[in-house]
Amino acid sequence: MGPARTAAPRGDAMDGERDRTAVRRDARAHERGGVLIVALVAMVLAVSLAFAATSLSTARRSDVARDERDLQARATAEAGVERAIAWAAELAALDPAAPFAALDALAGQTAADGSPLPFVLADGELLAGAERSYGRFTVTVAARADGAARELRITSTGHVPDPDAPLAKATAHALVRLAPRTAPGLEFAYFVNHWAWLYSSRINVTGNAGSNGQFDCGDKSPGLFGTPRYRSVALADPAHPDLVGYLDDNGDGVTDGSDGGVYAAWDIVRSSRARGMGALTQNQHAFGAPFEMPQLADLRGYEAAALAAGASVSLAGGIDASGAPLPPTELIDAVAGDESGEPQHVVLIGTAEQPIVLDGPVVVRGDLIIKGVVTGRGSIYAGGNIYIADDLTYANAPSSWTAPSMGEADLEAWLAAEHDRDFCGLFARESVVMGDFTDATWRTWVDRWLDDPLNESSEDAGLDGVPGTRDGKDAIPGTADDDLLEGDDTWTVERYTQAHADAGILPAGKAVGDPIPGTGEDVDGDGVEDGALTLDDFDLAAALDSGEWGGNLPAGVTDFADLATTQLSTIEAAVATNHAAAMASFDFANNFNLRGSLVARVEAMIAAAPKMNFTIDLRLLGGGIHPELLPQVLAAPQIVAWQWSGEDLHALLAAAKGPTP
Repeated sequence: MGPARTAAPRGDAMDGERDRTAVRRDARAHERGGVLIVALVAMVLAVSLAFAATSLSTARRSDVARDERDLQARATAEAGVERAIAWAAELAALDPAAPFAALDALAGQTAADGSPLPFVLADGELLAGAERSYGRFTVTVAARADGAARELRITSTGHVPDPDAPLAKATAHALVRLAPRTAPGLEFAYFVNHWAWLYSSRINVTGNAGSNGQFDCGDKSPGLFGTPRYRSVALADPAHPDLVGYLDDNGDGVTDGSDGGVYAAWDIVRSSRARGMGALTQNQHAFGAPFEMPQLADLRGYEAAALAAGASVSLAGGIDASGAPLPPTELIDAVAGDESGEPQHVVLIGTAEQPIVLDGPVVVRGDLIIKGVVTGRGSIYAGGNIYIADDLTYANAPSSWTAPSMGEADLEAWLAAEHDRDFCGLFARESVVMGDFTDATWRTWVDRWLDDPLNESSEDAGLDGVPGTRDGKDAIPGTADDDLLEGDDTWTVERYTQAHADAGILPAGKAVGDPIPGTGEDVDGDGVEDGALTLDDFDLAAALDSGEWGGNLPAGVTDFADLATTQLSTIEAAVATNHAAAMASFDFANNFNLRGSLVARVEAMIAAAPKMNFTIDLRLLGGGIHPELLPQVLAAPQIVAWQWSGEDLHALLAAAKGPTP
């Protein structure tokens, strides 16, 4: 038999079960406590992460908002600088003959120690668009003369939203240069401010051709042979001019001399049969920015330059009857007509034996009649018409009128070789009349062209100054680009105001309400409304036998026809006119050649010749190697230096004023 089994006492068994149950209960409680702790930790982490994310998002939004305000403040400061530049340009327009006079009066003042006294142009001026305000700017300007140029030191602080409670501010310091430059059209062999018409297959333009209106080849085949353009020419060594800033305007990425051609601020039409590089699409530059015309309406600035340079025109000495040398004869001493009793009209006739000698820029206050041979380097500005009565040639002309190629090296070599040859500039406040304008055939042909509606010349041409543009470049009436002021029978110009008078910048001889020359529809810049040109505008201002002519008019000559020809063949000069370039020539045996440059607001030319050639004088490229002899305009402002700072110009001005009483 096996061992006997005995049962455990009942009380002990129950106690053990209770212990095991308690253990299990404690374990579960432990588990629940651990889960709760984990959950609490997780919740704390989640809340912390959410808070951190919210804080980070808020911080980022704050950073973005701050960056946006900082950027807005800088943009507002830049707007202040632009405001100052535009202000200086507005002042320059008040007196074209002295463009910096008003600027110097306001911003060119200095303290006793010679330090500049900045002019406060704006203090807290609002910059706003159609739907919102961007900030306010405070601007000061100080102007310093640098020869014929001006340096503007502009300080502009932009505040967002305003200087009294700014959330952001930025201050720009800009050094801006304003300087004269040669009128751009003079770099063209042929340039017309109105609409240009080359209606002949016998016309060749060697050099750039252009117009501020339409350029029309009339489905003929003129030759268009351009030259590259340059921003400037450095003259540190006058014997070796350095062309600077090649303009790659055909966009081929190379500077190989293949640029240039035809330029128009309007369209270029009916040119499919044109010859030369100017006929290529890449060399036809339509709808570009207009080229500023020479300022010839007010000659006071040129008179001052003539007097300062001691310029003159004389007749070279000759040989008397006995064979003895004769000294030169002075014909113009800087300005003709500025002294009591001095004739303001001048006749200049040169010969190979006794050429006209040019020395610097001179001014003839009245009409000028010129022909024959010239030598030296100079220019003549006329307050009336210029009459090129017969051929006008250089005694010491360039040995060649073209360089070996249009490459920069060849052009500079040509300039070095030819820089000191004869040079003549002829610049008329009124018209340039070429040939014998008293001849009946001359008058018939030119009058027909002046009367052509395509050649409209009255000053009701709209704000673009070009007739025939009323319907805009899209040629659709009633659209946004229409020139509505054209042909409205109202001469629209800006006028001097009482504010100009109060500021002391009203030019001498001007009154409140007078037109500001060159503004609006004042195409020629003389401040007087002009009607359409007629043949009467070409008449001499005084009869040749009136005694009102200086120079070397031959004794006994009373008829212009005795000085002039209807068979012009050669003009060697840079020529510009505020009105018409009027010519008729009927030389069937010789080509007509104009070597230099022809710039006119209105053109009326007829030539009965085998060919009519316009050839650029390469010495005019880049503004010319003799800029002191050429009409000047104000170049686009150049920002020379720019710097940001943390100063507050508004606060500085407030501190300078002292406490408010």
